[in-house]
This record gives sequence, C-alpha cells and structure tokens, in this order.
Amino acid sequence: MFLDRVRVLDLTDERGLLAGRILADLGADVVQVEPPSGSTARGRLPRPEGDGSTSYVWEAYAANKRGVVADPETPAGQQLVRALAAAADVLVENEGPAVQRPRGLDADDLRRINPRLVYVSITPFGRSGPKSGYAAADLTLWAAGGPLDEHRDGDRPPVRISLPQAWLHAAADAAAGAQLALLARGSSGRGQLVDVSVQASLGAATLGHVLAHAVGDQPRDPDAGATLPAGRIDQSGSGAATDPALKKWRCSDGIVEFHLGIGAAAGAFTNNLLRWMAGEGAVLGRFAALDFRKLPKAIEAGEFTHEDTRELRSLIAGFFAGRTKDEILDAAVGHKLLCVPIFTTTDIQESKQLADRNFFVQTGHGDRRRILPGPFARVTGAPGLALRRPAPRQGEHTGEVLAEWRPAGPVRTNTVRPARQPLAGLKVLDFSWVVAGPMVGRALADFGATVVRVESSTKVETARYMQPFVNGVPSREGSALYGTWNAGKLGVTLDLQTGEGRAVAHDLAGWADTVVESFSPGQMARWGLDYATLARDRPDLIMLSTSLNGQTGPLAKLAGFGNIGAALSGFQAIAGWPDRPMFGPFGPYTDYVAPRFSLCALLAAVEYRTRTGAGCYLDVAQVEAGVWFQAPEIADNADNGTVVERLGNADREFAPHGVYPTAVRSRFVAVAVTSDSEWRSLARAMGRHDLFDRADLATASGRRACARELDGAVAEWTLRRTAEEVETALQQVGVPAHVSASSKDFCLDAQLLHRGHLISLPHPRFGRTVVEGPRYLLSETPGAVTAPAPAFGQHNHQVLADLLGYDSERIDRLEKSGVLR
Repeated sequence: MFLDRVRVLDLTDERGLLAGRILADLGADVVQVEPPSGSTARGRLPRPEGDGSTSYVWEAYAANKRGVVADPETPAGQQLVRALAAAADVLVENEGPAVQRPRGLDADDLRRINPRLVYVSITPFGRSGPKSGYAAADLTLWAAGGPLDEHRDGDRPPVRISLPQAWLHAAADAAAGAQLALLARGSSGRGQLVDVSVQASLGAATLGHVLAHAVGDQPRDPDAGATLPAGRIDQSGSGAATDPALKKWRCSDGIVEFHLGIGAAAGAFTNNLLRWMAGEGAVLGRFAALDFRKLPKAIEAGEFTHEDTRELRSLIAGFFAGRTKDEILDAAVGHKLLCVPIFTTTDIQESKQLADRNFFVQTGHGDRRRILPGPFARVTGAPGLALRRPAPRQGEHTGEVLAEWRPAGPVRTNTVRPARQPLAGLKVLDFSWVVAGPMVGRALADFGATVVRVESSTKVETARYMQPFVNGVPSREGSALYGTWNAGKLGVTLDLQTGEGRAVAHDLAGWADTVVESFSPGQMARWGLDYATLARDRPDLIMLSTSLNGQTGPLAKLAGFGNIGAALSGFQAIAGWPDRPMFGPFGPYTDYVAPRFSLCALLAAVEYRTRTGAGCYLDVAQVEAGVWFQAPEIADNADNGTVVERLGNADREFAPHGVYPTAVRSRFVAVAVTSDSEWRSLARAMGRHDLFDRADLATASGRRACARELDGAVAEWTLRRTAEEVETALQQVGVPAHVSASSKDFCLDAQLLHRGHLISLPHPRFGRTVVEGPRYLLSETPGAVTAPAPAFGQHNHQVLADLLGYDSERIDRLEKSGVLR
C-alpha cells in the first residue's frame, strides 16, 4: 500500500481521530494510544444503547488502527509514549503545547529523542498567538473560521450543520500536512513540526467569502441572509448567493435540490431543464425561447423581472410536484440537469450509486460488526485503500506493538541534508475548475510543485464569475475565489475542442508527473487524455480525477456542483431549524470536503512513486467524501435505522449550546458549554446564581432537558452586550465563546494575522489582492504563495517555450489560429 512503511503514533481523541484513520487507510501502521480510562471518543454520540457501549465515533474513526494503553499523566505512561515516539515516523496530537509540554511529550521533547519524527499538532487556533489558549468547541470554531456567519435563515441567528464538522476539516488537513513533512524528510533526513489550526482550516469552507473585506467587496448584506448587494447577479453553479429556501422544491415523495442557474456557467443546465419539461408536455410559453446563459444581460436591461422569475418558479414547482425523487434523479442523469433529491441518512445507506461502487464495507463480526464508509479514493495501477481491522479494544495490541516497534536509530549529523520544499521538482498539469480540484493544485503549488493551470477564455470556468471581487468590481479577472485557489500556478488558455489544442494538452501531459482533472466522467477519454491513454507512454504518471459521484456507477454521468454533492451525501437535510424547512449548508459543501481527501490520496501516491517508480490513477467522488464526514451516523443508521435530524444550533450532548443575539443588530456570538465546570463558570459570569444552584442543571443531561430555558437565559444576557464583550468575558473564565465571524472579523482577526494566514499579492489588473495562506504551517519547509492567480493566458508563451520547447513561430501560429484562447 501507499504508506505501508510509515508508523504513526496517534494521541488524539474524538477531535483528531480522522487524521490517523486517513493515514491508516493509505497503508500506515497507526497505533492509537488511550489512557486507562479509555479514549473520550468512546463515549461520544451517536452510541448504541446499553451500558458500556462504544461510540460509533470511535468505531468509525479508530478503525484500521491498533490500540495501546498508556497513561500520559504518569511517569510510566509518559515513558511508554516516548519509547513509541522514538520508533515512529509521525505523531499526531490535538491537545497542544499547554498540555503536552508539562508531560514532556511536546514537539521539542520528542524530536530530541527522534529527530526524524514528524510531529503533527491540531489545535483550535494554532500553537501560538493571542487565541492559542482559547477554550473551544466545534460550534465556536465554526463561528471563528467563517462558515457559521454565512448560514442565515431569515430573522434567526446563523445556524450550523447539525453534526460536528469543524475538527474533521482540520484533521483531514493534518493528514495532508503529515505527508508533506514526510516527503520533505525524504530529502533532508529530518522531521519537523506541523501546526494545524482548525480556525484557519475552516476559511476554505466559505467559498472565498471570508476574503471579501480584504479585497474590498461585500458580497452579502448581513441583514439579508445570502442575498447579494443591489445590482449583483448570482452566476454560481451552486446558488451560493441565492436564498437557500429558493433552492428547495417539493416533489411527490420528498424534497429536491435545484438552483435556477443563469449565466455562462450555469445557464445551460436551466436550458436543459426547460427542454425536459417541454418534452414532458409542460406549457412554457415565452420561457421556452429563453437562453438562460444570456439571462444576466436581460436582467440588467430590465427585460426579465422579479415577476418573470416568480412566474417561472411557479411553473417549475408545479412540474416537480408531479414527479417522484427517482424520476427526477433519472432525468438529471439523462438530461444533464442540476436537480437531485435530498437524501436522508437512510437514503444514503440505500443509494444505488454507492452500492454499485461497493462503497460501504463491513468491519468486525458479531457485536463488533459495523457498516462504515469504504475507500475515499479508488486506485488503479497500485495497491488500493483497504479497511483491514475494526477499531481496537482498549489495549488490544499493546504487547505486539511493543514487540514490533523499535527505534530506527539516531540520525547521523553528516547524513542530514538541507531542507527543501517537499514537492520541489514535481510537475503538475491542472485541468480542474471551481473549488474541488483547484484546492488540490493550490496546495501542491504552495509546497514547491510547478503547477500549470489549463482553462479557456471562451468557455470560462465558474469560479471566475463568483464574488467576492477585488475592489467590488465584477470581473472575470477579479474573483477572489478564483484568486485564492489558483495562486502560485502558471496559467495557459487552450481550446480543447480543437485538434491542435488537444495536441498541446498531450504535450503538457507528457511533461507532467501528475495530472489533476474534474471534468464529467468520460470527457478526458473523448479527448484522448484519459489515464489509460497517457499511461501507455508514462507508466509513472499519477492522475487524479475528482467528480461528483466518481467515474463509475449509474450516477457517474450526473452533472453538478457541491450543493448537489451535499444533497446526495445528506448535508442538505441536516442544516437548519427543526421547525422550519431544511436550509442546507452554505455553498457547494462537498467542494470543501472532497479536496482534502483528494490531496491526501495524491500525496500518498507521490510517496509510493518515489519508492517504487510506479504511477497510478485516483478516482475521488465528492459524495463519498461527504459521507465520510457522517461516518458515525452511517454506522448508527445501519445498526438502528437512526436518521439524522436538524437541530438548529442545539447539540445532542451539550447545553447551553447556541448562537445568540447581541446588542448590535445582525451581530451574533456562539457559546457552547461542554463540561460541568464550564457550566458553573458561565452561570457565574452571567450573574445567574439561581441557575448555578439548581441541582437539575449540574449535569449535561439535566441541562439538555432544560435547553430552551437556558438558551433564553443566555440570550437575555448577551443582548445587553456586544459580541466581542461576550467572547472576552467568557473566554476569561474558560467558556468556549466566539463572535460569529464576518469577513471583516476574519480578515482582522488577531490570531489569523499572527499566523500570517492572509497574504497580500500583486494583481495584474487591480493592483493588489489577498488570498488565504496554507492551512498547515511546517516548521522546516513552510509553504509559500509565490504569485497571484494567473490572468487568462498569462503564461502561454512561457509554458510553451520553456516547458515544452516550442519555438516562437509555432506559438505565434497557435495564437493566430485561436488555439490559445
């Protein structure tokens, strides 16, 4: 397997377990350390009924690992961890220096023992800086990182996804950061510290909106949900700036996700819908002649009004109401539509697409039998990912691990070489678009790869039409979303509909070590750029295809953006209030999830090729990646039929737990009590001794039973204060609290500024722009953003001349014939 020579010591609890699980699935020998009382992950919900039952969180994210018991609070336990760390390649922890340093288990302590050790630290805000000591919960981190503030449903506070998500994003990033450090160690002989901040990781889940303030735009009125400023038109494929309620449609047996797309990127899908409706006998009148690709100009000219939109929506609503979910899904595949049913947990479990790809796998037997998500990447040409063992019983493998793990021996000083970027020399051809693919290429560029981004100036990629825009000026060259995910790349424009354009693409593929693409399945084969064709001449080629449903199965041809992926992976159904219609996560949610898994798979393939010389093909499906972020709930559903429900900002375990109004309109603060001591501190801070003294509120279960009452008490207190005052007052007494960060809050956040997370770059048209920095900080080989995203065709001559060796005459001929456009 990819990482079968890598040893990983996992000290994480439920917050960081996923990092080790990803590395284990890629082939690493991951040893999970638990204290004698057992990991706290064993007690998290969801959990089977019955005393002593083990959480599905543990079963899902500790699977594929071996288990060891060590008490880190005792000298003997600390010595055991040190002994294991001396033999490990990677250590992952999520408590940070404030906890690990006094134990003698922090990065400096263990790297003195083992200089080759890659020490991965996942913390709420990073290991240093003004918020490094902040108390944190999943909800308050969702607020701090930016995604929460985008989730607005009318007159209520911003609302989270009803399952913990924040730490999962960061844990997946940590798995990538660990691999980057391992690749760097291959050249230097040294390990290093990988510092992962949950807050910094979450900026990627906002579709670039956290950058609005920094680039001089305001893409959303804070008092109007996701609505754009006057005069701005949403041309995204996912409807990220459209009222989420307008994207939910009733059909005869459920709810459908459908965005009425307009403009060059999404309008063709609406054209397809109306053609389907007409073919089914729907009377469309004047709407039948519209070309929705050109509708933005008609709207700007006043030729298509809100009244027209209401009338058209009424026609579509009536049409959907007479169709079943299955009929609509079949039509979406057959007619290339952006409309799919919104799946529940049970629908996911029963998905024909996932069944066709054998996605769900069984681990264990008898009372240890669990149904879990399978490989997050399908591999051709190399050993695939596999689930080899269930989550360990407590201390199940202590003896065998102690017998097998032995230190590799000290690193000789004269064998240590200068550190260089982990991906220096890697050549990447990037055919991807919007977010799910470009995020991968951006990470590769940050850490030394030469990435050539291929696009077209005539068939413009969706991200270039999406806000926020530099200086608030809508422009195909000024999108901050495009800018942040394509920074550091070389830009080439090619017309791949022409034979000459495809010939240039073939030459680029011959230059590249790695190809990344996100076209609809089958498109690369039609161009002769598929893996089977390219690998005939390049057996060491690594190719990654990322698509909505993967390259195979009955839904492989389904078109869509991440909002469609969120519907089919269950997230649309679980964001919102229990007494209101489903709201759905902001933007194309699986676009933020899938690239983290894609990058991990790709980096593992690079390591495998370094060792064996062999390339491979990687197939990553957004929907499957999304299901991974609900793995415990999938296991619960398989055992008990449990369906995840919308909770608003409430939690299954903790109370009070919510997002509360403040003295300033449209400003909110997230507060989450996750322990009895935090509850006592909150009650004292609010001056509510009557609540402090109540015996029924002394436990989490008692507080959950009184959650509505407690929410009212907290809201009454926060309404008399600003969000910043609440955050400061509660953090001073150790209660997780954070402002629901707007773009301005994010861009001016002292912690993010301390980490250097926002990077100002020259812009070829607007002077300056700002992008997010790498999501993990490597101490020896830090990532670097070397250049802004390319303008259309900015590097055509440089790439063709310097990388492919074309002479000027040939390049001029290609330009004149329109191939380079």
